[in-house]
Amino acid sequence: MVLLRYLPEIATCLLLMMMGTQLPEIGPILILAEFALVGALFVFRTTAFVDVLTRWWWLLLMPAICVLSAVWSSVPVISARYGAQFLFTCFVGVLLARLMTPKRFICTLMVALFIFLILCILNGREGTSAEGWVLIGLTGSKNQLGYAAQVLLLAALTVLLMPKVDRPLRWLAWVSLPLAIYLTIGARSATALLMAVAGAGALLALAFSQRMTPGGRIASIFICVLVVTPLLLLTPEINAFLNHFLYDTLGKDSTLTGRTFLWERADALIARQPVFGYGYQAIWMGDSSDTIGLKRLAGIEDGRQFHFHNQFRQIAVDTGLIGLLPFIASLAITALASLRQTLLRPEPATSFFFMIFALMVSRSFTDLIIAPFSMHTLLFFVASVYAFAPPEHAVQQATPPPAMAWRRTRPASA
Repeated sequence: MVLLRYLPEIATCLLLMMMGTQLPEIGPILILAEFALVGALFVFRTTAFVDVLTRWWWLLLMPAICVLSAVWSSVPVISARYGAQFLFTCFVGVLLARLMTPKRFICTLMVALFIFLILCILNGREGTSAEGWVLIGLTGSKNQLGYAAQVLLLAALTVLLMPKVDRPLRWLAWVSLPLAIYLTIGARSATALLMAVAGAGALLALAFSQRMTPGGRIASIFICVLVVTPLLLLTPEINAFLNHFLYDTLGKDSTLTGRTFLWERADALIARQPVFGYGYQAIWMGDSSDTIGLKRLAGIEDGRQFHFHNQFRQIAVDTGLIGLLPFIASLAITALASLRQTLLRPEPATSFFFMIFALMVSRSFTDLIIAPFSMHTLLFFVASVYAFAPPEHAVQQATPPPAMAWRRTRPASA
């Protein structure tokens, strides 16, 4: 049956679009639909669920601790509920990566984001920004729309760089490029624009590096380090230029739109309970004096969609060191695997996920990159799994894999 054959692609496309949609009036319906899709995957792809639990549990350790934090949380029901939602989202990200090859996932991602952004334009919803009203569509903010457009730009560029891609997908990639550029600029999100430019340039550079040998790539990096090292003598001038670009050109204020005040409060909270934290979402959704003070500082009444704008501080406040250390360890392991993959056997698809991972980690110091029912959470965990993927041609070989190979279940062919 065609529907069952392409069930992973259909489910991935729908899950990405639904988790990218932030409309409170249909939120419960979307969540039920997401559970239904994952249930269908469980029925028809049961072995993939077992694979996630037995081989990728270490990626899910921090989200599991968020659920466990209900034991010591001042609002255990909230911590258990939102922690379970967060764990579910992370689990789905790992699961989707186990159902498809990197190449196939990127093609599905491009189709999903193209449809999603067209729906955002048709929806026409606008939000405020420093420059006035801008399109936010089905997303919750201009930044979210900008990030979605930025990922579409990188996905479309990767599809054009990949060999042996069906012609309709190449046509869609050519159409997606101007759409993504238009929406990235129109969202008026400086971060999304900078990440789009940096990501696209890096993808092209990585595509060029595929012509080199692994030794040549390592030698090129070493030469670049030698060239850049003398620039450290110009650190004061570079800082002055960056401050001018950040504050004058991009219009950012010295507090990064109030982030520095939030970071000070987060550091004070961490110092009071450094080991276990306060429980997942307990600070922003509880009823303590700390919660009331933070809401007044941020000028909000509902803390469900608010955070400390720093992934590491947010985890430390919620789950302390017992949640932060596994997260940092998983980041380090994944980063080393991604770097090794990029240096030794780069391909357009794996280079794309390397860039997604690198860009999200760089953004984690000034924003939250993973949260319940978030498209970005899916992409983060998908990229983390694909950091350990073998070359695409190795996945397609007909010979059976060894016992400790990358996959225990055969993914769909690319």
